[in-house]
Amino acid sequence: MENTGKQERRYYVGGRCYCPDVSTPICCHEGIFERVTLYQSPKGAFFTVRESMVDGLGIDGAAAEVLSKTAARSFMDRHAAGIDTENYNRLFGEPKEG
Repeated sequence: MENTGKQERRYYVGGRCYCPDVSTPICCHEGIFERVTLYQSPKGAFFTVRESMVDGLGIDGAAAEVLSKTAARSFMDRHAAGIDTENYNRLFGEPKEG
C-alpha cells in the first residue's frame, strides 16, 4: 500500500479505538462554530466526532463520543436534515412513509 502521508484519524474512548476514516457516516449537523458527525464503525458501534469550525473558540481539536443505538437514533431525530439517506437505508433499511 502506498504511503500518501495522510494519517488515519483515530479516537480512543473507553479503551477502544474509533476511526471515522473506515466508518460509515450516517448523519451530520453543522452549527455556526462546529460540525458533529455520527458514524457507525465496521463492528457496529455508534460514535460522534465534534470538530471546531473556527480556530480559537474554546474547542481544542476534535472530540469523540460513543453512543448507544438509542442515543444514535435520537441524534438523527434531532438532526433529520443531515441524515445521509443512502447510508441510513443501507444500515437500517428504508423507513416507512409517515
